[in-house]
Amino acid sequence: MFMERAVLPGGQILELKLSQAMQYRLIFRQGRKTLVEYYGQGAKHGRTLRGRASAYTFKSVEKLRYDFERDVDEAGRQG
Repeated sequence: MFMERAVLPGGQILELKLSQAMQYRLIFRQGRKTLVEYYGQGAKHGRTLRGRASAYTFKSVEKLRYDFERDVDEAGRQG
């Protein structure tokens, strides 16, 4: 399992958790409030953006990273 946590300027937190069994959780928080979360386990993948959950179509690790970073950038701009 790979786990990483980074505290960014302004108190924002990025957390990444990846396992060999294709389980993952990518989280972007401001304090205790989760702004962006991507998660997957087996065939079930989803994301939550500012409290709104939706299904996520996993295509590749590269696409997952791109989508997560895009949503984090947008959430960071919105504050």
